[in-house]
Amino acid sequence: MAASEKEPAPARQVGSAAGADMPDEHRARAKAHAAALAETAASVALELPMSADVDEFRRVLAAGAKP
Repeated sequence: MAASEKEPAPARQVGSAAGADMPDEHRARAKAHAAALAETAASVALELPMSADVDEFRRVLAAGAKP
Protein backbone atom coordinates (compact mmCIF):
# COMPACT_ATOMS: atom_id res chain seq x y z
CA MET A 1 0.00 0.00 0.00
CA ALA A 2 1.42 3.37 -1.02
CA ALA A 3 1.75 6.18 1.50
CA SER A 4 -1.00 8.15 -0.23
CA GLU A 5 -3.41 5.20 0.13
CA LYS A 6 -3.10 4.95 3.93
CA GLU A 7 -6.18 5.55 5.99
CA PRO A 8 -6.19 9.00 7.57
CA ALA A 9 -5.33 9.19 11.24
CA PRO A 10 -8.30 9.68 13.57
CA ALA A 11 -9.15 13.29 14.33
CA ARG A 12 -7.04 14.62 17.16
CA GLN A 13 -8.97 15.81 20.21
CA VAL A 14 -8.39 19.45 21.04
CA GLY A 15 -9.02 21.15 24.36
CA SER A 16 -8.24 20.83 28.03
CA ALA A 17 -9.68 17.28 28.26
CA ALA A 18 -8.04 16.06 25.05
CA GLY A 19 -6.03 13.43 26.88
CA ALA A 20 -8.90 12.26 29.08
CA ASP A 21 -10.02 8.71 28.46
CA MET A 22 -13.81 8.99 28.48
CA PRO A 23 -16.72 7.92 26.31
CA ASP A 24 -17.83 10.35 23.60
CA GLU A 25 -21.17 10.89 25.40
CA HIS A 26 -19.40 12.02 28.58
CA ARG A 27 -17.07 14.25 26.58
CA ALA A 28 -20.08 15.88 24.87
CA ARG A 29 -21.76 16.51 28.24
CA ALA A 30 -18.57 17.95 29.68
CA LYS A 31 -18.23 20.32 26.72
CA ALA A 32 -21.88 21.41 27.09
CA HIS A 33 -21.36 22.05 30.81
CA ALA A 34 -18.24 24.09 30.13
CA ALA A 35 -20.12 26.11 27.50
CA ALA A 36 -22.92 26.84 30.00
CA LEU A 37 -20.40 27.99 32.59
CA ALA A 38 -18.67 30.23 30.06
CA GLU A 39 -21.99 31.76 29.01
CA THR A 40 -22.89 32.49 32.64
CA ALA A 41 -19.50 34.06 33.32
CA ALA A 42 -19.81 36.20 30.19
CA SER A 43 -23.27 37.47 31.13
CA VAL A 44 -22.10 38.37 34.64
CA ALA A 45 -18.99 40.06 33.27
CA LEU A 46 -21.16 42.29 31.06
CA GLU A 47 -22.75 43.74 34.20
CA LEU A 48 -19.46 44.55 35.90
CA PRO A 49 -17.04 47.43 35.35
CA MET A 50 -13.50 46.61 34.21
CA SER A 51 -12.23 47.37 37.72
CA ALA A 52 -14.51 44.79 39.39
CA ASP A 53 -12.97 42.31 41.78
CA VAL A 54 -13.93 38.74 42.58
CA ASP A 55 -16.30 39.80 45.38
CA GLU A 56 -18.30 41.97 42.98
CA PHE A 57 -18.38 39.08 40.50
CA ARG A 58 -19.76 36.77 43.20
CA ARG A 59 -22.37 39.34 44.23
CA VAL A 60 -23.69 39.74 40.69
CA LEU A 61 -23.60 35.99 40.10
CA ALA A 62 -25.52 35.28 43.33
CA ALA A 63 -28.11 37.99 42.59
CA GLY A 64 -28.87 36.42 39.22
CA ALA A 65 -28.72 32.82 40.41
CA LYS A 66 -31.81 30.72 39.98
CA PRO A 67 -32.87 28.39 42.82
